[in-house]
Amino acid sequence: MEVHNGEMTSFWFDRWSQLGVLINLTGERGCIDLGIPLNASIKVAVHSYRRRRHRNPFTKQIAQEITRLQELGLSHEQDVCLWKRENDEFKPGFLTSQTWNLIRMHAPQAVWWKGIWFKEATPKYAFLTWLAALNRLSTGDRLLKWNPQATSTCWLCSTAVETRDHLFFECRYSEEVWRGTVKKLVGNGLSAKWSMLMQRLVRGLKDKTSTFLFRYCFQVVVYALWFERNTRRVGEPPKPPTHLIRLLDKSIRNRITALQKTGGRYDKAMEIWFGSR
Repeated sequence: MEVHNGEMTSFWFDRWSQLGVLINLTGERGCIDLGIPLNASIKVAVHSYRRRRHRNPFTKQIAQEITRLQELGLSHEQDVCLWKRENDEFKPGFLTSQTWNLIRMHAPQAVWWKGIWFKEATPKYAFLTWLAALNRLSTGDRLLKWNPQATSTCWLCSTAVETRDHLFFECRYSEEVWRGTVKKLVGNGLSAKWSMLMQRLVRGLKDKTSTFLFRYCFQVVVYALWFERNTRRVGEPPKPPTHLIRLLDKSIRNRITALQKTGGRYDKAMEIWFGSR
């Protein structure tokens, strides 16, 4: 905070001096030692503080800051809220991008980001695919780490331990759904291995429309398989692969129709999709 009249700045909870947030230095005991209420503004603190001896080094420094303000005097202008920028600079303007970079933990950019986070993606599909890319879904192998008695067998094929790579798409059920949905969109050499598919998602296909369809198809299938897996866990009857493929095809066509209504570059998306059937 940039202090002028001191009315809007909290003495204890705002960062108005080089000492930082004062309550973090002294705790609530500081209110007693300095005789300044916990809810006091700078204006109240400056006008009510009376000099006294202090043993605590932090309390001494705070008293010096109050004395400095008393000697300088407060103005009639409003206090100004300052936002931290890069290089520890404080400015009046708030920038979301810089604030986000300051509060988050930095890490190298994932190589697969463009295959998951693209403009036309459906958020719930993209989010689940992102969790899968990070291997954070509660698959059978991860459940075993939390509970050795948990069921770890794949709920879709019942033949292997359920891992991320098995579920997408080494499992015979999920592979049938995947290949039956994407069909001829990719051409020959379509892989069912997670690592190979992630590389293909990043590279894309021959044109932007086909690339969008491939990426969107991948996310829809991942979401649908995870949903099917969860419904089986709670006792729902299983869906045959052919039934799930029909639902996925309809979902993708609905998304294409919605995009075409907004205009843009996907006017041939439906033609390409039907051509892959």
